[in-house]
Amino acid sequence: MQPHAPLDPAHVDSLLKAAQLDAQIGQQAYQAWQRYADVQSGALGWHGADDIVTLNGLAGEYSWSEAWLQPGKISFTFDPGKEGSQGTYRSSTLLSSEEGVFYCVPNNPAIGWASISLLKDGTHPRHFIVEGMMTDGKWKIGMIMLNKLGPNGPVNPPFPALRLL
Repeated sequence: MQPHAPLDPAHVDSLLKAAQLDAQIGQQAYQAWQRYADVQSGALGWHGADDIVTLNGLAGEYSWSEAWLQPGKISFTFDPGKEGSQGTYRSSTLLSSEEGVFYCVPNNPAIGWASISLLKDGTHPRHFIVEGMMTDGKWKIGMIMLNKLGPNGPVNPPFPALRLL
């Protein structure tokens, strides 16, 4: 048996019209295909510390519970041409706010984890290890688990940052 040649888009439209499918059924079929394509991309779902191949999907606003008694928000914006590596951040709690530069790297076998570093006004950077993250099919991060990095290693417990926008 020989494989079938791919259908040309004009033929696909003709077939759909001839089948007289309800537009809603066609839309549901497309959404099911998109979910399948997302799963096949390898991006959709949970990624542990050793499976973070990009942080391109970090840009956006998150709830930020670094100090659990002072929950706040943080937003990340990549610099043009620096998607997935550096940009600016703004964070705020009820008591304070700050802004500065951030740097991020995906999992690197040489160091063993992905990380995000926040640098406010040239002061000592605050480093965070990415313990894991939940992404959509295009690597947009919906939730990220972080550990502060102290002088003796990771500070437990990790804290979540949940996407707001």
